[in-house]
Amino acid sequence: MSEALKKQRKKFAVQLSTGLSDVGKVKSAIMFATVAQCSGCDVVVFCVQDGADAVIKGRIAEEGNVPQGVPTFEQRLEDALKVGVKFQLCEQVAVNRNLGREDLVEGTEIVDGSYLITYALEYDGMLYF
Repeated sequence: MSEALKKQRKKFAVQLSTGLSDVGKVKSAIMFATVAQCSGCDVVVFCVQDGADAVIKGRIAEEGNVPQGVPTFEQRLEDALKVGVKFQLCEQVAVNRNLGREDLVEGTEIVDGSYLITYALEYDGMLYF
């Protein structure tokens, strides 16, 4: 077997349906997505329902509101984006909340809900928050 086939990256998804009401859970979801990306997986965070809060520019703002040494939401998000975690927002949520690409964190895609079904059926792993 060729070296390239041995090193093929796994696919991993995180479904995020929690938002501003539980920022700790949002931060955990993004942290696990980042860890998976850095561990050899291609990772997507699929935001649905209140999970939209994570990809709306400025919606979750913790800067200066956490104890020293504890990462803020902004830091977790920045780390995830730096290592290549992809973020997607469910199209129906975007419609229901009147959100366009200009309202979202740079690089966030708006996709239909069938993507989540594909992730559940075809990806190597999934977490739900």
